[in-house]
Amino acid sequence: MQTQFRLKQSVLAVSLSLMALAPISNVQANTVVVSGTLNKLTTGPLLGTTFDTWKLNVLTAGNFTVDVAAYEASQSNIATAGYATSDINGDGELTWLDPDTYFYKDTGNPLLATDALVRCDDTANNCAVYQNGLTALTSPVVVTTHLQSETKVDGSIHFRRDPWFDVTAAVGNYSYLIADYLLSPAEAASGINTGDSFSAPTNFVNPIIDHADYRVTFSSDTLNFSVNGNTIAVSQVPVPGAVWMFLTGMMGVLAIGKKKNGFAL
Repeated sequence: MQTQFRLKQSVLAVSLSLMALAPISNVQANTVVVSGTLNKLTTGPLLGTTFDTWKLNVLTAGNFTVDVAAYEASQSNIATAGYATSDINGDGELTWLDPDTYFYKDTGNPLLATDALVRCDDTANNCAVYQNGLTALTSPVVVTTHLQSETKVDGSIHFRRDPWFDVTAAVGNYSYLIADYLLSPAEAASGINTGDSFSAPTNFVNPIIDHADYRVTFSSDTLNFSVNGNTIAVSQVPVPGAVWMFLTGMMGVLAIGKKKNGFAL
């Protein structure tokens, strides 16, 4: 009996030790960063600026945060007090994307204006703007903006232009669109942000205006992100291996107890 008791204690102690060693990052916030470049088209059948579409497959309903960093200046006029620039993506150049973003239903077909769900343009400005008669009570994707007075966490330095918001999403397949300035659902369906041009801060000398870069940070305390190409899967955070070891150890303890009392497990 003493041997069995000591064995129980040993199994339980090892299991608890393994659980204590589990990295906290495995069970708390998970973050993924995606980036891209939009271009200005001046020749061909489509004229304007391009936009990017990221597929978002939400396998587990829940909450996450979207933080966009794209406008590489703190103001839109170099004469404005506090004006500063920041090479957000470290590529040695400054670009000026004033992001306009949307969530759409992803039906597996080309974008349709009727599939638009909600728009978020700026931090605490034109965010959230629900589409096609939806509201925060009826849309499968609900957006809540952060405040302009809050300090961003992704390196963005413009107080307003880079959208930063929280999302509550139901299970489903969605598209997240990133464009410049103002992209209408009709323009999204046509494949081009018609007549749009990247706009540098006023009085900036020799600006880059043929393309613009962006970076988007998705983060959550309760969800896990994985990226494959332009598809982001959103799922439940996996249970750490040490927790499985703990559960296995507890099953072992139960098995010993049952054997002691003459029962088979």
